[in-house]
Amino acid sequence: MKPFHFIFFTLFMFSFSGTLSNAHPKICPATLLSATSGMDIKGQMGFYQDSNGSLWLTGAYQYGFQDPKEWDYCYTIQNKCGEILFNLTDSLCMEYAKDSGCDGYDDKSKNYSKKRSIFNKRHEDKCEVGPWGTKPWVVKVGDLTWDCGDKDGFKYQNCDGKDIYKDMVEGYDSEKTPKRLANQGPASGFYLVIDGQSKWGKRASIKSPAAINVNNQGGEVAPAAPPAKGPRK
Repeated sequence: MKPFHFIFFTLFMFSFSGTLSNAHPKICPATLLSATSGMDIKGQMGFYQDSNGSLWLTGAYQYGFQDPKEWDYCYTIQNKCGEILFNLTDSLCMEYAKDSGCDGYDDKSKNYSKKRSIFNKRHEDKCEVGPWGTKPWVVKVGDLTWDCGDKDGFKYQNCDGKDIYKDMVEGYDSEKTPKRLANQGPASGFYLVIDGQSKWGKRASIKSPAAINVNNQGGEVAPAAPPAKGPRK
């Protein structure tokens, strides 16, 4: 085979294989994960992996943040050893809202002010943390994948070291991997970590990890609860 013919044949084969690859794109399993914060910061972030392997992030935080004009916050995905696998901060572009649940809700109507004062008394203990929350969001992070086979995704970036966040999350059990809530799936071994730092050089900071749970994977749906038995006739 002449060199020119060989080069043409090689380019043709590369083009043909690329066409086949595009005709049969890699399909990733639909997966739903969640990270629920219930201690110093209150709220939840959900992760949905689409068929292309991209993750969609959604959620909202009710309270726990300080004034964003005076504090900076960073959102990262980390393994149990504290290694940062992905920084979500720029992707989220988080918008913060005042009086989102800790101090009650701002409402200038006279009829509501009395009710709000009662509400505040019931939540005085929670107002020691920041009164700021966030607005709901939905963003797509195209370069972040949970599990798309062939060890593609942060699911495979765990470590063999000590779990440094295990005793910092709600539902801590020294004998088990932390599981945030009873109605969520098993813990993945990864964490969504929110770090806050005062902008004014003070030694004020916060680190709030939330265990990431795998609620379902591969499109599987949890079995429905059996119907309640009615009274016997």
